[in-house]
Amino acid sequence: MESTDFPLYITLEKPYAKINRVYACIFFGAILGLVYYRILYMPTQGYLPWILLFCAELGFAFIWILDQTMRWRPVDRSTFPERLSNRFEMDLPPIDIFICTADPIKEPPIDVANTLLSTLAFDYPVERLSCYVSDDGGSQLTFYALFEASCFAKIWVPFCHKYSIQQRCPEAFFSEYHIDGIESLSFMEEWKTIKEMYEEMKYCINSVVERGTVPENKCKEHEGFKEWTSGMSSRDHPAIVQVLLEKGKDCDGEGHDLPDLVYVSREKKPGYPHNFKAGALNVLIRVSAVMSNAPYILTLDCDMYANNCKALREAMCFFMDPQTGHQFGYVQFPQRFHGITINDLYAGHLKKVYDIQFNGLDGIEGPLYGGTGCILRRDVLCGSEPHEFVDVSSSLIKQFIPSTYLSMQKASPSKRLDEGKDLARCHYEDNSLWGKKIGMLYDCAVEDVLTGFSIHCRGWKSVFYSPRRNAFMGCAPVTLNDTLNQNKRWATGLLEIFVSRFCPLTYGIRHTRLAENMGYSFFFLGAPSSLPLLCYGLVPALSMLSGLSVFPQISDPWFLLFVFLATSAYAYSAIELMYLGGASLRCCWNEQRVWMIRGVSSYLFALIQVISKLLGISKLGFEVTSKVFDSEATKRYQAEIFEFGVASELFIPFSVMALVNLMALMGGIAGVIRKGYPGVENMFLQLLLSSFIVINSYPIYEGMVGRKDKGSMPTCITIFSILAAVVACSMVSPIFEFRKRI
Repeated sequence: MESTDFPLYITLEKPYAKINRVYACIFFGAILGLVYYRILYMPTQGYLPWILLFCAELGFAFIWILDQTMRWRPVDRSTFPERLSNRFEMDLPPIDIFICTADPIKEPPIDVANTLLSTLAFDYPVERLSCYVSDDGGSQLTFYALFEASCFAKIWVPFCHKYSIQQRCPEAFFSEYHIDGIESLSFMEEWKTIKEMYEEMKYCINSVVERGTVPENKCKEHEGFKEWTSGMSSRDHPAIVQVLLEKGKDCDGEGHDLPDLVYVSREKKPGYPHNFKAGALNVLIRVSAVMSNAPYILTLDCDMYANNCKALREAMCFFMDPQTGHQFGYVQFPQRFHGITINDLYAGHLKKVYDIQFNGLDGIEGPLYGGTGCILRRDVLCGSEPHEFVDVSSSLIKQFIPSTYLSMQKASPSKRLDEGKDLARCHYEDNSLWGKKIGMLYDCAVEDVLTGFSIHCRGWKSVFYSPRRNAFMGCAPVTLNDTLNQNKRWATGLLEIFVSRFCPLTYGIRHTRLAENMGYSFFFLGAPSSLPLLCYGLVPALSMLSGLSVFPQISDPWFLLFVFLATSAYAYSAIELMYLGGASLRCCWNEQRVWMIRGVSSYLFALIQVISKLLGISKLGFEVTSKVFDSEATKRYQAEIFEFGVASELFIPFSVMALVNLMALMGGIAGVIRKGYPGVENMFLQLLLSSFIVINSYPIYEGMVGRKDKGSMPTCITIFSILAAVVACSMVSPIFEFRKRI
């Protein structure tokens, strides 16, 4: 018989960790050589581009050093769910599942329904699961979709349990699974019947959404539809809390209980700050506290369906481990995405983050909280520290929710609707610690990362766990504009944290390890990294037009140092992505191309936004990324053709940079033809760099002049970028000549 002392998980250092350390030491030596060269050989004339490049290189070096902390000790974790079942099957803790949606137009209700159904069917004791859906748009369309899903769940959940179905998201299951070759006649009959019922449900939901109203006959099937009255809008409506499924009352087709399902739409009124997703999650924390009050909470985005039915059990292996389980505040699963092209056109898989960097943070004190696909202890969201570990049903939650509400906890969820509505009112948090010290923290566009950082600063550790079968699957943007806007929002929020009192290099250093804070700082400083990238993308090209050499000649021994730094950095990055992330060479190319585009557009605009906020010029908002299916854009995406289409200001910086380098390359080649070999020797690295940028920018040139489809670059963006590039190229020579005379 297996000993109860055996661990429920193991942690092993990645075998390539030592190689990372050796490479880091060699590369750091090369960086020191670069600094020495820039200082020793600074020119006495035309020194402005030299200084700009030196500052950019120092910026790159600083970011690289921060990045190396996540490569020093990467780890891999494995769980033993069988041991968990053998020891704790009857004592598995309850889990509350939070699903957030905000806009039925950008986030189709059928996607919300699929995510919900995949979680209701988890391989976990039904009596210990409760699901709460936050509809921040207060839409009757979303409520209708959940109502239809709750009806379908009564046949879908027992079907999954009966046949041990692994894929429990209906849309994904019926898209991936085929019954050819299945010998079980009963399974084939049920499969066909349930598929027909799912298609009918899907048709009903999509038809209602397209029509924009719920039919009157459907409104009579649940009293919750009465909550919607004329005059309500997404920004002005009362609190709505409705129970759609209730344990002990609603059963599946075989007479077994189903998890609780509660719809929550918090009250909204003009003039009251609603704090976006963080505010919605805090309402769910309070409402769930008086209904189920599970000690663990799973947070999911509405499009991130459960892809591994055993994911909850695997997470519990960390929390319930007898030796170290008490140290962990949350378990973060990687975000994985479906529908991405073979070569990952827009680098949507985030392979570098989830296959490399998060493993490195896991070897220190744990990864960032990503906002979705994460299981947290409820008490860490109530401000607890590891040494204060207590039963959340007692002391902690009582400090922040009136005891009169908590006294109703033993009543059924349907009898606690009034208490839930009170806790979802917009003025409930006035003059309280909610959003400041309790729950999800406010005043940040990436409230999840800020909350996770505060959890780490209170002494908790976190876990990054990537199971063999992806735990959760979501959808990534299929247009360049959506991708850049999403990255701009992330970069804006992350920089906000860095310039706040939660700066890792000041506040964090007092509470967590230096390496952990350096890892956090790498992500927080994405927006400022746009400056060295923009500088390196423009200064060498403009200098070449002015005849200024900013790199060593071919015959100079220092030439080899620059060649080593450039080739080794790109080669090592590509090897990492191919070996660790399973990426193809074309995928690696797309990764670094999108890094360049994102760096000079999303990150630059994020930097400008944060500076504007700090100066009181503007306030930051929150943009929901569209998940709506566009057939034409999707076809171009699947063909791996860049999608421009809209006149977005985000397209201007990289378009200008692409055009400047094209002009500089043409001018540089003309100079080489005129001067011969001396011209090649002086400008070789600049020619090489401009050529590299031009090759990367081929989709941009194609979008400007080589395409006639709706996804091409808008004419206004093309004209403006050409004019800006011409002005930049014509003005740089006088500026540099002026510097020479000085």
